[in-house]
Amino acid sequence: MVLSKEEFKVLAMLYAANIDGNIQSEEVKIMLQKTDFDTVEKVEKLFDKMSDMEILECIRENKALYASTEADRMDLIADLCAIIEADVHDDRRTDGENYSQDAGIVFTNLTAT
Repeated sequence: MVLSKEEFKVLAMLYAANIDGNIQSEEVKIMLQKTDFDTVEKVEKLFDKMSDMEILECIRENKALYASTEADRMDLIADLCAIIEADVHDDRRTDGENYSQDAGIVFTNLTAT
C-alpha cells in the first residue's frame, strides 16, 4: 500500500507511540505539529485495522520512497525521537529500560537502509 510522505511519517510515529500499547495525547500533539488533523485521523483508522506485521510491511514498502536518503532518515529519526521523548516524560511510565529496548527495535526497523 503506497502512502503519501505525510501518511508514512504518521504511520511510523504511531508505531513508535504504540510501543507500550498506549498512544498518549502528548504523542498525538507531536504528530499534529508535523501534519494536519485529517492525515492523523486517516492514518489512525488505518493503523487500528492493521496487525503489527502489516504495519511493518507497509512502513518497509514506503521507506524506499520517503526514507531513502540520509537526510530523510535523519528527519524521520528526529520525529520518532520526539514521540519517544513525549512518552518517556509521561509520569505514568515505569518501564523505561524495556521501552528503550523496544524503541531501539523500532529505530532499526524504520531507519535501516
